[in-house]
Amino acid sequence: MRRTLLVPTLIMTVFLASCGGAEPVSETIAPDTEENEAPTEQAPDRWEATKTGTTVSHIHGAGFWQDGRPVIATHTGLMEFREDGWYELSSNRHDYMGFELVADGFYASGHPAQDSPYENPLGVVRGTEKGETLEIRSLEGEADFHYMSVGYETESIYVYLEQATKELAPGFYRSLDGGVSFEPMKMDGIVGRGIAGISADASEPKRVFVYGPDGILVSDDGADTFEPFNDQGNIVTMATAKEKLAYITKQDASFELVVSDLTEETETSIDLPSMSADNVPIELVMEADRLLLATSDNSVYVFEDEGWTQLLKAGNVN
Repeated sequence: MRRTLLVPTLIMTVFLASCGGAEPVSETIAPDTEENEAPTEQAPDRWEATKTGTTVSHIHGAGFWQDGRPVIATHTGLMEFREDGWYELSSNRHDYMGFELVADGFYASGHPAQDSPYENPLGVVRGTEKGETLEIRSLEGEADFHYMSVGYETESIYVYLEQATKELAPGFYRSLDGGVSFEPMKMDGIVGRGIAGISADASEPKRVFVYGPDGILVSDDGADTFEPFNDQGNIVTMATAKEKLAYITKQDASFELVVSDLTEETETSIDLPSMSADNVPIELVMEADRLLLATSDNSVYVFEDEGWTQLLKAGNVN
Protein backbone atom coordinates (compact mmCIF):
# COMPACT_ATOMS: atom_id res chain seq x y z
CA MET A 1 0.00 0.00 0.00
CA ARG A 2 1.38 3.44 -0.98
CA ARG A 3 1.10 6.12 1.75
CA THR A 4 1.25 9.94 1.25
CA LEU A 5 3.42 11.86 3.72
CA LEU A 6 1.61 15.17 4.16
CA VAL A 7 3.65 16.63 7.02
CA PRO A 8 6.97 17.22 5.14
CA THR A 9 5.07 18.77 2.25
CA LEU A 10 3.33 21.30 4.50
CA ILE A 11 6.60 22.25 6.22
CA MET A 12 8.24 22.92 2.87
CA THR A 13 5.39 25.18 1.80
CA VAL A 14 5.66 27.31 4.95
CA PHE A 15 9.46 27.60 4.63
CA LEU A 16 9.32 28.88 1.07
CA ALA A 17 6.68 31.43 1.98
CA SER A 18 8.71 32.89 4.84
CA CYS A 19 11.92 33.21 2.83
CA GLY A 20 10.59 34.61 -0.39
CA GLY A 21 10.22 38.33 -1.02
CA ALA A 22 7.14 37.95 -3.16
CA GLU A 23 3.68 37.17 -1.96
CA PRO A 24 3.46 33.48 -1.34
CA VAL A 25 1.46 31.41 -3.73
CA SER A 26 -1.05 29.16 -2.06
CA GLU A 27 -0.74 25.55 -3.20
CA THR A 28 -3.44 23.01 -2.78
CA ILE A 29 -2.00 19.56 -2.59
CA ALA A 30 -4.46 16.76 -2.99
CA PRO A 31 -3.43 13.79 -0.94
CA ASP A 32 -3.29 10.44 -2.69
CA THR A 33 -5.86 8.02 -1.43
CA GLU A 34 -5.68 4.29 -1.43
CA GLU A 35 -8.10 2.66 -3.83
CA ASN A 36 -10.73 0.82 -1.87
CA GLU A 37 -11.40 -2.28 -3.86
CA ALA A 38 -14.48 -4.20 -2.87
CA PRO A 39 -13.53 -7.68 -1.72
CA THR A 40 -14.29 -10.39 -4.24
CA GLU A 41 -17.23 -12.43 -3.07
CA GLN A 42 -16.77 -16.14 -3.56
CA ALA A 43 -19.85 -18.21 -4.22
CA PRO A 44 -20.48 -20.68 -1.41
CA ASP A 45 -19.47 -24.25 -2.17
CA ARG A 46 -22.68 -26.26 -1.90
CA TRP A 47 -20.85 -29.52 -2.54
CA GLU A 48 -20.24 -31.74 0.47
CA ALA A 49 -17.63 -34.48 0.75
CA THR A 50 -19.30 -37.87 0.39
CA LYS A 51 -18.89 -39.93 3.53
CA THR A 52 -16.68 -42.99 3.42
CA GLY A 53 -18.81 -46.11 3.22
CA THR A 54 -21.56 -44.46 1.18
CA THR A 55 -23.03 -46.74 -1.48
CA VAL A 56 -23.85 -45.21 -4.85
CA SER A 57 -26.64 -46.83 -6.82
CA HIS A 58 -28.44 -46.28 -10.10
CA ILE A 59 -26.05 -44.24 -12.23
CA HIS A 60 -28.27 -42.71 -14.92
CA GLY A 61 -25.79 -40.44 -16.66
CA ALA A 62 -22.24 -39.16 -16.55
CA GLY A 63 -19.98 -36.54 -18.04
CA PHE A 64 -17.29 -33.95 -17.53
CA TRP A 65 -18.24 -30.59 -16.06
CA GLN A 66 -17.03 -27.47 -17.82
CA ASP A 67 -14.13 -27.32 -15.33
CA GLY A 68 -13.12 -30.86 -16.31
CA ARG A 69 -14.29 -32.68 -13.19
CA PRO A 70 -16.15 -35.97 -13.74
CA VAL A 71 -19.80 -35.97 -12.67
CA ILE A 72 -22.38 -38.73 -12.34
CA ALA A 73 -26.16 -38.57 -11.90
CA THR A 74 -27.34 -40.95 -9.20
CA HIS A 75 -30.54 -42.02 -7.47
CA THR A 76 -30.00 -39.22 -4.91
CA GLY A 77 -28.61 -36.39 -7.02
CA LEU A 78 -25.34 -35.29 -8.57
CA MET A 79 -21.83 -36.32 -7.51
CA GLU A 80 -18.52 -34.96 -8.80
CA PHE A 81 -15.01 -36.29 -8.39
CA ARG A 82 -12.25 -34.02 -7.08
CA GLU A 83 -8.60 -34.66 -6.29
CA ASP A 84 -9.49 -35.76 -2.76
CA GLY A 85 -12.50 -37.89 -3.63
CA TRP A 86 -16.24 -37.73 -4.29
CA TYR A 87 -18.50 -34.79 -3.44
CA GLU A 88 -22.28 -34.50 -3.66
CA LEU A 89 -24.49 -31.49 -4.31
CA SER A 90 -26.44 -30.65 -1.17
CA SER A 91 -29.42 -29.21 -3.08
CA ASN A 92 -31.65 -30.47 -5.90
CA ARG A 93 -31.07 -34.09 -4.91
CA HIS A 94 -33.33 -35.48 -7.61
CA ASP A 95 -33.33 -38.94 -9.16
CA TYR A 96 -32.13 -37.79 -12.56
CA MET A 97 -32.70 -39.88 -15.68
CA GLY A 98 -31.26 -39.28 -19.14
CA PHE A 99 -28.64 -36.92 -17.70
CA GLU A 100 -26.69 -35.23 -20.55
CA LEU A 101 -24.02 -32.52 -20.35
CA VAL A 102 -24.06 -29.53 -22.71
CA ALA A 103 -21.60 -26.65 -23.13
CA ASP A 104 -22.90 -24.59 -20.21
CA GLY A 105 -25.03 -26.99 -18.19
CA PHE A 106 -27.05 -30.17 -18.60
CA TYR A 107 -30.42 -31.63 -19.51
CA ALA A 108 -32.19 -34.38 -17.60
CA SER A 109 -35.48 -35.99 -16.75
CA GLY A 110 -36.45 -38.22 -13.83
CA HIS A 111 -38.13 -37.88 -10.45
CA PRO A 112 -37.97 -35.01 -7.94
CA ALA A 113 -36.67 -35.32 -4.39
CA GLN A 114 -39.31 -35.76 -1.68
CA ASP A 115 -38.99 -32.17 -0.44
CA SER A 116 -39.04 -30.71 -3.95
CA PRO A 117 -41.74 -28.35 -5.28
CA TYR A 118 -41.53 -29.99 -8.71
CA GLU A 119 -44.19 -32.39 -9.96
CA ASN A 120 -43.39 -36.04 -10.55
CA PRO A 121 -42.03 -36.82 -13.10
CA LEU A 122 -39.76 -33.89 -13.87
CA GLY A 123 -40.32 -33.80 -17.63
CA VAL A 124 -37.42 -32.01 -19.33
CA VAL A 125 -35.11 -30.06 -17.01
CA ARG A 126 -32.21 -27.79 -17.94
CA GLY A 127 -29.61 -27.27 -15.23
CA THR A 128 -26.92 -24.62 -14.86
CA GLU A 129 -24.37 -23.72 -12.18
CA LYS A 130 -23.57 -27.41 -11.78
CA GLY A 131 -27.15 -28.24 -10.92
CA GLU A 132 -27.78 -25.50 -8.36
CA THR A 133 -30.21 -23.80 -10.75
CA LEU A 134 -32.91 -25.73 -12.60
CA GLU A 135 -35.43 -24.72 -15.24
CA ILE A 136 -38.36 -26.90 -16.27
CA ARG A 137 -38.59 -26.78 -20.06
CA SER A 138 -41.69 -28.94 -20.63
CA LEU A 139 -43.80 -31.98 -19.68
CA GLU A 140 -43.50 -31.57 -15.91
CA GLY A 141 -45.74 -34.12 -14.23
CA GLU A 142 -46.11 -36.04 -17.52
CA ALA A 143 -42.89 -37.50 -18.93
CA ASP A 144 -39.91 -39.39 -17.56
CA PHE A 145 -37.34 -39.86 -20.31
CA HIS A 146 -35.00 -42.75 -19.56
CA TYR A 147 -33.70 -42.63 -23.13
CA MET A 148 -32.56 -39.10 -23.94
CA SER A 149 -29.56 -37.75 -25.81
CA VAL A 150 -28.59 -34.10 -26.25
CA GLY A 151 -26.02 -32.52 -28.58
CA TYR A 152 -23.24 -30.99 -26.49
CA GLU A 153 -22.94 -27.85 -28.64
CA THR A 154 -26.31 -27.84 -30.41
CA GLU A 155 -28.66 -28.81 -27.54
CA SER A 156 -30.75 -30.80 -30.02
CA ILE A 157 -32.69 -33.36 -27.99
CA TYR A 158 -33.62 -36.87 -29.14
CA VAL A 159 -35.77 -39.06 -26.90
CA TYR A 160 -37.80 -42.22 -26.71
CA LEU A 161 -41.08 -41.76 -24.84
CA GLU A 162 -42.17 -44.96 -23.11
CA GLN A 163 -45.52 -43.83 -21.70
CA ALA A 164 -48.05 -41.51 -23.31
CA THR A 165 -48.55 -37.94 -22.12
CA LYS A 166 -51.63 -35.77 -22.61
CA GLU A 167 -50.56 -34.96 -26.18
CA LEU A 168 -47.78 -37.41 -27.12
CA ALA A 169 -48.09 -41.12 -27.87
CA PRO A 170 -45.19 -43.47 -27.05
CA GLY A 171 -42.41 -43.26 -29.63
CA PHE A 172 -39.34 -41.37 -30.82
CA TYR A 173 -39.31 -37.56 -30.67
CA ARG A 174 -36.91 -34.68 -31.25
CA SER A 175 -36.73 -31.14 -29.94
CA LEU A 176 -34.73 -28.45 -31.71
CA ASP A 177 -35.71 -25.68 -29.27
CA GLY A 178 -34.11 -26.95 -26.08
CA GLY A 179 -36.93 -29.19 -24.92
CA VAL A 180 -39.74 -26.65 -25.11
CA SER A 181 -41.61 -28.59 -27.79
CA PHE A 182 -41.33 -32.02 -29.41
CA GLU A 183 -42.14 -33.46 -32.82
CA PRO A 184 -42.18 -37.12 -33.91
CA MET A 185 -39.29 -38.63 -35.84
CA LYS A 186 -40.10 -40.77 -38.88
CA MET A 187 -37.25 -43.25 -38.22
CA ASP A 188 -37.24 -44.65 -41.78
CA GLY A 189 -34.57 -47.28 -42.29
CA ILE A 190 -34.66 -48.98 -38.89
CA VAL A 191 -37.20 -51.69 -39.67
CA GLY A 192 -35.85 -55.08 -38.64
CA ARG A 193 -33.00 -53.62 -36.60
CA GLY A 194 -32.74 -53.72 -32.83
CA ILE A 195 -32.18 -50.40 -31.07
CA ALA A 196 -30.48 -50.26 -27.67
CA GLY A 197 -29.91 -46.51 -27.52
CA ILE A 198 -29.77 -43.15 -29.25
CA SER A 199 -26.89 -40.65 -29.40
CA ALA A 200 -27.05 -37.06 -30.66
CA ASP A 201 -24.06 -35.68 -32.55
CA ALA A 202 -22.11 -33.13 -30.52
CA SER A 203 -21.96 -30.37 -33.14
CA GLU A 204 -24.41 -31.15 -35.97
CA PRO A 205 -27.99 -30.39 -34.84
CA LYS A 206 -29.74 -32.86 -37.15
CA ARG A 207 -27.21 -35.68 -37.00
CA VAL A 208 -28.14 -38.50 -34.67
CA PHE A 209 -27.08 -42.12 -34.24
CA VAL A 210 -28.95 -45.20 -33.06
CA TYR A 211 -27.14 -48.34 -32.01
CA GLY A 212 -27.82 -51.90 -30.94
CA PRO A 213 -27.20 -55.55 -31.85
CA ASP A 214 -26.95 -54.72 -35.57
CA GLY A 215 -24.34 -51.98 -35.32
CA ILE A 216 -24.76 -48.21 -35.70
CA LEU A 217 -27.12 -46.27 -37.97
CA VAL A 218 -26.79 -42.54 -38.69
CA SER A 219 -29.28 -39.86 -39.73
CA ASP A 220 -28.49 -36.38 -41.05
CA ASP A 221 -32.08 -35.15 -41.23
CA GLY A 222 -33.11 -35.22 -37.59
CA ALA A 223 -33.89 -38.97 -37.44
CA ASP A 224 -36.39 -39.06 -40.28
CA THR A 225 -34.20 -41.40 -42.35
CA PHE A 226 -31.30 -43.63 -41.31
CA GLU A 227 -28.54 -45.47 -43.12
CA PRO A 228 -25.86 -47.85 -41.83
CA PHE A 229 -22.80 -46.24 -40.26
CA ASN A 230 -21.07 -49.53 -39.46
CA ASP A 231 -21.94 -53.16 -38.89
CA GLN A 232 -19.56 -53.88 -36.04
CA GLY A 233 -22.00 -56.19 -34.32
CA ASN A 234 -23.56 -55.72 -30.91
CA ILE A 235 -23.03 -52.12 -29.74
CA VAL A 236 -23.82 -51.76 -26.02
CA THR A 237 -23.11 -48.03 -25.61
CA MET A 238 -21.59 -45.12 -27.51
CA ALA A 239 -20.60 -41.46 -27.16
CA THR A 240 -20.00 -38.51 -29.47
CA ALA A 241 -17.66 -35.52 -29.42
CA LYS A 242 -16.82 -32.93 -32.06
CA GLU A 243 -15.92 -34.91 -35.20
CA LYS A 244 -15.44 -38.07 -33.12
CA LEU A 245 -17.40 -40.93 -31.68
CA ALA A 246 -16.61 -43.88 -29.45
CA TYR A 247 -18.47 -47.15 -29.06
CA ILE A 248 -18.21 -50.42 -27.16
CA THR A 249 -19.01 -53.73 -28.81
CA LYS A 250 -19.78 -57.03 -27.13
CA GLN A 251 -18.82 -60.41 -28.53
CA ASP A 252 -19.54 -63.43 -26.37
CA ALA A 253 -18.33 -62.33 -22.91
CA SER A 254 -15.76 -59.76 -24.05
CA PHE A 255 -16.02 -56.04 -24.81
CA GLU A 256 -14.03 -53.81 -27.16
CA LEU A 257 -13.78 -50.01 -27.14
CA VAL A 258 -13.25 -48.23 -30.46
CA VAL A 259 -12.71 -44.50 -31.06
CA SER A 260 -13.60 -43.26 -34.53
CA ASP A 261 -12.22 -40.01 -35.99
CA LEU A 262 -14.87 -38.83 -38.45
CA THR A 263 -12.53 -36.32 -40.10
CA GLU A 264 -9.56 -38.61 -40.60
CA GLU A 265 -11.82 -41.64 -41.14
CA THR A 266 -9.69 -43.74 -38.81
CA GLU A 267 -10.54 -46.07 -35.95
CA THR A 268 -8.45 -46.85 -32.88
CA SER A 269 -9.01 -49.64 -30.36
CA ILE A 270 -8.47 -48.85 -26.67
CA ASP A 271 -8.12 -51.54 -24.02
CA LEU A 272 -10.91 -51.41 -21.47
CA PRO A 273 -10.23 -51.61 -17.73
CA SER A 274 -10.43 -55.04 -16.15
CA MET A 275 -14.04 -55.85 -15.24
CA SER A 276 -15.81 -58.82 -13.71
CA ALA A 277 -17.50 -61.23 -16.10
CA ASP A 278 -21.03 -60.09 -15.23
CA ASN A 279 -20.23 -56.38 -15.45
CA VAL A 280 -21.52 -54.42 -18.47
CA PRO A 281 -20.58 -50.90 -19.70
CA ILE A 282 -23.68 -48.70 -19.47
CA GLU A 283 -22.45 -45.09 -19.79
CA LEU A 284 -19.69 -43.78 -22.05
CA VAL A 285 -18.70 -40.11 -22.39
CA MET A 286 -16.02 -38.54 -24.57
CA GLU A 287 -14.31 -35.16 -24.16
CA ALA A 288 -11.32 -34.51 -26.44
CA ASP A 289 -8.88 -37.32 -25.51
CA ARG A 290 -10.62 -38.21 -22.24
CA LEU A 291 -13.23 -40.89 -21.68
CA LEU A 292 -15.56 -41.57 -18.77
CA LEU A 293 -17.04 -45.03 -18.29
CA ALA A 294 -19.71 -46.26 -15.88
CA THR A 295 -20.63 -49.92 -15.56
CA SER A 296 -23.63 -51.92 -14.41
CA ASP A 297 -22.16 -52.53 -10.93
CA ASN A 298 -21.85 -48.73 -10.45
CA SER A 299 -18.10 -48.59 -11.02
CA VAL A 300 -16.68 -45.46 -12.66
CA TYR A 301 -13.44 -45.16 -14.63
CA VAL A 302 -11.69 -42.25 -16.36
CA PHE A 303 -9.32 -42.64 -19.31
CA GLU A 304 -6.63 -39.99 -19.73
CA ASP A 305 -2.92 -39.92 -20.51
CA GLU A 306 -3.36 -43.29 -22.24
CA GLY A 307 -4.49 -45.11 -19.11
CA TRP A 308 -7.54 -45.91 -16.98
CA THR A 309 -8.08 -44.82 -13.37
CA GLN A 310 -10.90 -46.24 -11.27
CA LEU A 311 -12.80 -43.49 -9.45
CA LEU A 312 -15.54 -45.64 -7.92
CA LYS A 313 -15.50 -49.39 -7.27
CA ALA A 314 -18.85 -51.19 -7.30
CA GLY A 315 -20.57 -48.08 -5.96
CA ASN A 316 -18.54 -47.98 -2.74
CA VAL A 317 -17.02 -44.64 -1.72
CA ASN A 318 -13.68 -45.23 0.02
